[in-house]
Amino acid sequence: MNLTQAIFSKSVFFFTLIPIFAVWGFWVTYFTRPPETLGPLEHIHGLAMFGWCIMLIAQSLLIRTRRRDLHRLFGKFSYVLAPLIVISTVSLANYRLNLRGLTDEGLYSLYLQLSILVQFMVCYGLAVWNLKRPEVHARFMVCTALTMLDPIFARILLVNFFQVELTSGIAQYMTYTLVDLILVGLVVWDWKSHQRKDVFLPILIVFVVSQLPTFFVVQWPAWKTFSSWYLFLPLS
Repeated sequence: MNLTQAIFSKSVFFFTLIPIFAVWGFWVTYFTRPPETLGPLEHIHGLAMFGWCIMLIAQSLLIRTRRRDLHRLFGKFSYVLAPLIVISTVSLANYRLNLRGLTDEGLYSLYLQLSILVQFMVCYGLAVWNLKRPEVHARFMVCTALTMLDPIFARILLVNFFQVELTSGIAQYMTYTLVDLILVGLVVWDWKSHQRKDVFLPILIVFVVSQLPTFFVVQWPAWKTFSSWYLFLPLS
């Protein structure tokens, strides 16, 4: 089976796994936390991301069952969900930075949140730009799902397997490797199936370029200056 066929007929199974793992990953840090410790921004962001998962599952299922009209209609929800994800992420990052302060954890976490948001925006923006090219649009939408893997699996690792500080980078070494290997596999599969390198290869480069500073950003005076400015923005 070539990659385009696999995306149109099988991606629903990949997308369905994401919310399942998300429940595991966020079970301790969100689902079982006392209600009084959760702020409105955490609920809004959680609902937005869950909504994105549901949309990806529904959209891939509609394509699999050849209900393209419904697929196009349901896809309009992304014009609401995507801005909500951006706004809630930016606000939540500010909220959490205010809780942590300009500590190493605060600086590290802020970079994680904003860099992954940039990845999501690039993938979604290119998906919308290529709406009239379904095979390209679908590939970029798959990439939006990949941006969710680090937040999910980092929590699974840190809560269940490695009792270490977030700033150790251990979780990101593993989650980034997972995501990048998936992208490498897609790059190779796409080339072998269609001689294409116009989607997954550029996204792999975007991901790697945005991932690398994670392990050094805490040491950068410029990032601390930016974070200090970001801390006092009226976003949360």
